[in-house]
Amino acid sequence: MKLETERLILRKIKENDIEIFYNLIDKDIAKNLWMKWPITKKECKEIVLKWSKQWKEKKRFTFVIQLKKNKKSIGVMSIKKINTLHGLAELSGFVGREFRKSGYITEANIAINDFAFNGLGLRKLKSEVTSFNLKSQNIQKKFGMKLEGIMKKEWFNPTTKTYVTMYSFGLFKEDWKKISPKLKKELKEKIKRLEK
Repeated sequence: MKLETERLILRKIKENDIEIFYNLIDKDIAKNLWMKWPITKKECKEIVLKWSKQWKEKKRFTFVIQLKKNKKSIGVMSIKKINTLHGLAELSGFVGREFRKSGYITEANIAINDFAFNGLGLRKLKSEVTSFNLKSQNIQKKFGMKLEGIMKKEWFNPTTKTYVTMYSFGLFKEDWKKISPKLKKELKEKIKRLEK
């Protein structure tokens, strides 16, 4: 399975994607995803194998984000904690440092949201963000996600070795339908500017 956008291909994560995942992770990403830093190839292998298995079980859909022009892998996006009974799932993802500020995370996120709501028939998406990850919080707000809760000292972060406060955001399908045309238009304009 794969999703395609103007500049990207989002394809199913495979067991042999360990090297890709390992090369994309840096300290900031590890800190925001509650991973230990530095991370080893063995730990990356365990994560990738787990995500691949969860895809087969339809518990999590993790996509590798690739550039269409050269098939270079630049990040990962996941729909996880899927609950079909309640029509819920949680989103997470990142792009590597050198690929930021080019609209790729926005482009991938639009494709993932459309797939989650239209392809999987979900009614609500959630996202949990560390209190110190202001960039991700701004992305949630840009995508129409509303702050639904603050969980103080909720998770132990192995990189910072502290308990971190988490912000919980939510987005309903009807709100996505309202905001997605505007986001798609803004993205097209950004791509045009970047291509000049």
